[in-house]
Amino acid sequence: MRSTDKEITVAVAGLGAAGLPVARWLDRGVPGLRLTAVAASSPDRARTLTQDFEVAPLAVPLADLPRHADVIVEALPPARFRDVADPAIEAGRTLIILSLTQLLAHMQLIDRARETGARIIAASGAIAGLDAVRAAAMGGAGRAVLQTRKPPASLANAPFVREAGLDLAGLSEPLCLFSGNVAEAAQKFPANVNVAVAVALAGWGAEQTGYEIWADPGITRNTHKIMIESDAVRLEIAVANVPSEENPATGRMTPLSVMATLQRLTAVSIIGS
Repeated sequence: MRSTDKEITVAVAGLGAAGLPVARWLDRGVPGLRLTAVAASSPDRARTLTQDFEVAPLAVPLADLPRHADVIVEALPPARFRDVADPAIEAGRTLIILSLTQLLAHMQLIDRARETGARIIAASGAIAGLDAVRAAAMGGAGRAVLQTRKPPASLANAPFVREAGLDLAGLSEPLCLFSGNVAEAAQKFPANVNVAVAVALAGWGAEQTGYEIWADPGITRNTHKIMIESDAVRLEIAVANVPSEENPATGRMTPLSVMATLQRLTAVSIIGS
């Protein structure tokens, strides 16, 4: 399905803490954009979550979304990423993603998108300053180091934490869960380090980007600090995101970044590189 008269049709894959706010925003009416389809764990679940929408979108399986929209928003658990990414890329659609750890694990999708005419756009998610990181990397040599601190509850379900048998609920002081590079962290925390992967892909790569992740009982916000050193700039970025009520691992900023990405697709003027 292709839209006409410059209207862009949008489908949302995943109706959790990130995807449902985006779908509701589209349903309220956004010039140049129209919500046409959604997918959740099942079509019945998707229909239930959108039953109060002003215009009910089609509720379809993940693989069918590219048949109904120009742009697919991916807001899924990491294990379901390929279920929507593969068909969207094969259909030549624009795919806006939040699961950057999964893109890092399947970089061949970029080559395939080049062949099919698809586009993969990574929303900024919970971080700021990716335009500056990208510009600094254009200048050549440089490095990036990140540190993430999150309330223990937002890391309790990470595979690394469960496999290590760590009881984060009992923490009385900050605990460093990982120190290394982004490539290693993405394997251990597939749902928790999308910010780090975004910085790595915008900059000097996952193996060249240093990273630490801490469980910190003394904070209530997901915090990220980025230090950039390059021939062109020395840059420090600090972000403290409010966790969503639905899922403490997802910040309230994440769906807002998707909305901003969608608006950029229809913008007459664009601010920032």
